[in-house]
Amino acid sequence: MLRRAGTGVLVAVTTAGVVVATGAAPVRADGVRAHWALDETGRPPPVAADDSGNGNDGLPSGGVVGDDSAFAFDGTGRVVVPNAPSLNPGTDDFTYSVTFTTRLPAVGTDFDLLRKGFARTSGGEYKVEVLNVNGVAKGFCMVKDSLKHIARIRAGRATLADGNRHTVTCSKTATGISITVDSLATRTRTAIDGLGTVSNAADLTLGAKAASGGDWFTGSLVDATIR
Repeated sequence: MLRRAGTGVLVAVTTAGVVVATGAAPVRADGVRAHWALDETGRPPPVAADDSGNGNDGLPSGGVVGDDSAFAFDGTGRVVVPNAPSLNPGTDDFTYSVTFTTRLPAVGTDFDLLRKGFARTSGGEYKVEVLNVNGVAKGFCMVKDSLKHIARIRAGRATLADGNRHTVTCSKTATGISITVDSLATRTRTAIDGLGTVSNAADLTLGAKAASGGDWFTGSLVDATIR
């Protein structure tokens, strides 16, 4: 059964009396907001359990098969995680990462690995994708804040579609965004106007753009974390 987070949103009151949302308090001491080990079984599995303590369990549907070690997506499946305070970092710095194997997306398409919010979503959005860049599969991170300041960055490694597991990690700070692939050097891009509050009412999805689909992922998701 899906459970919404029981933690509330932290607020800070300035000397002018203005209340500013700063994100939800992570339950775990290591700061993890959500962690999906994706080790359930089924066609599709009954749940994608979150072990962070925040209750961000996801509901798999469509072409998703769990084999106790990963979720295989056939391009018609997704996992939907209901919106919750712990998935909305507010003004906090935050990091999200996905470990996966995949193939090259078709020309003109991309694979959404993890996403919360869309171009027109009030409050901002964040996502990580696999792009087809001139025939090479590359990781891509993007964060947009509530004022529509955007930071985006693309990874530079040779390819992600080589049959091996890879981890793409995206990190947002007040000044910009960074991307790290496996143990390679981190690439960073500064946002001209900085990045402020990221908090929206959208559900989070793994393996597709939205609950209704789009940008369908083909491959296996091994692990996903937000901290």
